Amino acid sequence: MGMAASQARLLSITARLTNNENSGQSISYSKQRLADQTQQITNEYNEALDATKLTVLTGFNGADANYTDISYSLMTGPEMAENVRQYVVTDTKGRILVTNTIADAYERANGNYNKFLANLGYSQADISVQAGSSDSDAVNDAWTKIHEAWDKYFATIGINLGDAEHDTFRYSFNWTNTFDTDDKGHYLDKKGNPISVNELDSKGYSSVGSGYAGFLSTQKDENGNTAYHTFTKTNPDGSQEQVTLDVPICLNKDGNIIPLSVDSDGDGCMDSYSDKDIAQFVYSPINYEGTTQESRDLYDYAMALTEAFLRTKNDDFNEPYISGDFSSAANPENAGMLTYYRNIYNKMLSNGYFTYTSKPAEADDNHIYADAGTGTAGTVQKSPLYDNITFEEALRDGSLRLEYYSTTDKSFVSTTISEDTCIQEVADERAIAKAESKYNQDMTDLENKDKKLDLELKKLDTEHSALQTEYDSVKNVVDKNVEASFKTFG
Repeated sequence: MGMAASQARLLSITARLTNNENSGQSISYSKQRLADQTQQITNEYNEALDATKLTVLTGFNGADANYTDISYSLMTGPEMAENVRQYVVTDTKGRILVTNTIADAYERANGNYNKFLANLGYSQADISVQAGSSDSDAVNDAWTKIHEAWDKYFATIGINLGDAEHDTFRYSFNWTNTFDTDDKGHYLDKKGNPISVNELDSKGYSSVGSGYAGFLSTQKDENGNTAYHTFTKTNPDGSQEQVTLDVPICLNKDGNIIPLSVDSDGDGCMDSYSDKDIAQFVYSPINYEGTTQESRDLYDYAMALTEAFLRTKNDDFNEPYISGDFSSAANPENAGMLTYYRNIYNKMLSNGYFTYTSKPAEADDNHIYADAGTGTAGTVQKSPLYDNITFEEALRDGSLRLEYYSTTDKSFVSTTISEDTCIQEVADERAIAKAESKYNQDMTDLENKDKKLDLELKKLDTEHSALQTEYDSVKNVVDKNVEASFKTFG
């Protein structure tokens, strides 16, 4: 081999050795990065082994407590309220988070609790009979219950209408009905018998109508009490006495007394008003005038009874009240749901509310937020109403808070996921299994990459040994050539 060729070959081998060593170093760095990734994956896996989730007590199977993964629908649903306790979820301002359905029912009710219930298919009326039913005893019992319910409300605002004044209150301003009378125009009692002037009982009047609940506009005496009709009775011995009837003195719209004909035909029976007289009757609406929650509850209950009895539910008179359309308090099985909705309504009324919608046009900056990806109005995020992970994260970071209804305090009281005895934090087996699957897959991928790098290193080592051997051989030739040249020219 000539001197020049040998030196060129030696330079080529040297370059290849350098490239080989650089490649080996690069692979060594890659193996180090794999080692770092292995450590990171291991750390993540170890952290995942500590993953926990929130579960909530949902009841008992004998002596064993049943816990279920926490979610908004589970926590705030009626089954939880029935079996454990009633929870609500609020934001940091105390506003209650409700479903779209409840939010819509509340908005359409416009402050009317009975309408709120009706919008959800419920009624707090615990009667099932309506005016005009063939079951006269049931009708009379219902009317008595209505009468007593209004009396309880009136007592809370210091009003006493007397027995007669609102025994005949109707549910209409445009009164057109007549009292129950026979063919002679005599008043009839509840059994349909003519009532004598000494036995007149206003509770025997019929009570059918529609519209707003109201009571008779009547004359007041000097003490502010209802004045009643009187007449002069002639006794068999010819003596006369003043008799007061159980009939209030009614006023027309001008405030004038509507006259009452008393036994005009002398047969001892009470004559009825004429249709003309009845058309003049004025009924004052029963508006809410209380200031306490007790008063409000009594008013709403009395109004619910009246609505159920007279079969109307809306102020505009357009929607008939059909008892079969509602789950009412007449069925004891509905008591739990009625209490459930009552508590929610009162919370919304006192603290406000908010909800989420999947329709961007409905979102606003007040109390309706958009779900993630559906719009820009309000707070755009995944809805905790339906996304359980979002709900749990919100409870953990405090952006959503829990309250439960205390029967002792008769209100909702605050609680936390760490203090509430019905909530427990347990190992999240699903998350752990998922993390383990990911760990195994990631480790397998890294091991395969490591094996591939080992093969490349082995290949480089073999190539390096061959190059090194060739380098030593060529270098030996070059050295001998150099030595021979020195001897020749020495």
